[in-house]
Amino acid sequence: MTPLPRDDHHQQASIAEACSDDAEVLALSVLRFVAAGYMTGDIACWEAAHDGAERLLGAIEGADLVAAMTRLMRAIRAERHGEWRFMPATCCRVTADEARIVGLLALARRDSTGLPALRSAAAAAIGSEAAPRLAAAARAAADLLDSVQPMLRATATEPPRRAPAPGLH
Repeated sequence: MTPLPRDDHHQQASIAEACSDDAEVLALSVLRFVAAGYMTGDIACWEAAHDGAERLLGAIEGADLVAAMTRLMRAIRAERHGEWRFMPATCCRVTADEARIVGLLALARRDSTGLPALRSAAAAAIGSEAAPRLAAAARAAADLLDSVQPMLRATATEPPRRAPAPGLH
């Protein structure tokens, strides 16, 4: 896994182009934190993934999303031969590798019955002959993303919460 060099940044698709909804955006952000944790060995990356996901989804669903993205990253690490390029978690651009994984998640979300198609897309996404572990991880992550999307939609439409006035509790 390697972060993309800065000079290639302007050539990458935007998150809005790669992700179809807020669930995919959040999944990509969490996946990036997990990838950074593997690259650096720094637990702060995984803590950041948990903090962000739990802030948006709550303790249970947030932790479930981090676990799903960790399964996805473990599958990538186990089945891909060669580097996997990713951007920093807050970057507005996506690498080709990230776009293929987001596309795989989108396919898994659209087609819950097409396991052969999903397996083929998983292998293509990481440039391997076969990627059954990645296909299974994408299928499980897709179900979770579908279940949290309404929560993210509700969070986006809620008015901002105001802090109580000083001295009023």
